[in-house]
Amino acid sequence: MRTFVFTLLFIGSLLTNSRAQDCMGIALKSGMSFELSTFNAKDKPTGKITYQVKDVHKEGSSTVMDIVAQFQDEKGNQRPPYPIHYTCTGDELVADLSGMAQGMQSSMKDMEMKLKTNKLVYPRKLSVGQKLDEGKMEADILTNGTPMMNMMMTMSNRQVEGQESVTTPAGTFDTYKITSDISYENRPLAIPIPIRGTMRVVSYRSNNQLLDIKSENYNKNGKLMGYTLLSKVN
Repeated sequence: MRTFVFTLLFIGSLLTNSRAQDCMGIALKSGMSFELSTFNAKDKPTGKITYQVKDVHKEGSSTVMDIVAQFQDEKGNQRPPYPIHYTCTGDELVADLSGMAQGMQSSMKDMEMKLKTNKLVYPRKLSVGQKLDEGKMEADILTNGTPMMNMMMTMSNRQVEGQESVTTPAGTFDTYKITSDISYENRPLAIPIPIRGTMRVVSYRSNNQLLDIKSENYNKNGKLMGYTLLSKVN
């Protein structure tokens, strides 16, 4: 697993496609782009992920954002872009965990993901000591339409532990420090024994920013594996 977890978060609300719109305190519009830079535990750059907002539209009383994400490694090699969808109800953001799964699976570039469960919720405002709902994702992985593997991922013990000022190439931000435990299980259909793993994610999120400002990934022994920084907002 060369590329680690990218905690990806998006918010938007549509009034017209030509103007910036506000949802949960963040202004967004079609055409906006963002970049996360990724690093290993020794601070060596390992790549970047770019996000392009393609469309923001209403579905009932909620606002849905369609985004295209693309990973590029440190040598400039790009994986095929993949779509991500997020929903803003006005009181909470329902985030798409499929991008995180894409980041964890370096072999998924030639595969299709069929989602069964896909939900990670953030409330309108964060506060120190707040406990957040568990996030879950389950998906079947297919190659040329043929099921190859079942993937399950759970984010548990999510809690806002404190507030910190974080500086990245995109600026200095007042953030909330959020910790969570991730467990995942991949069940290849050709192998009877599932592949299981755990890790811990520490993310730093601002109430008025689209993406996590910083995210750190640790193995089950508490050793830092890698991290991401918000590096550009256009």
